[in-house]
Amino acid sequence: MALVALAAVASLECGQALADGHNLLIACKMVKQKSPTDYNTLESGLCIGLVQGVRQTLVAYADLLPKDYRVCIPRTVNNEQSVGVVVSYLEDHPSELYLPEVALAIQAHREAYVCK
Repeated sequence: MALVALAAVASLECGQALADGHNLLIACKMVKQKSPTDYNTLESGLCIGLVQGVRQTLVAYADLLPKDYRVCIPRTVNNEQSVGVVVSYLEDHPSELYLPEVALAIQAHREAYVCK
């Protein structure tokens, strides 16, 4: 519950650039496109920025989170891998696409990088 509250507060700071999982999925899929346009370059940048911010926040605050909410992301994980994690999660959970993009990116990383 604390993680969802953190995601809700963080999403307030993000404005309405992406807003929900539908837009996040579209933007993050654009990251993999080979011929960028002005539009998909902007959208891709928003995706990468959000995903990188979520990943770095989870790493930075890992020790402060309750054990059940910790995520063990290897330091070698890069933006492209994190975007792939988010896209896979969103495609596997279409019924959750109405949720805030930050909450979805957090949950994608929680599922992909479970602490052992």
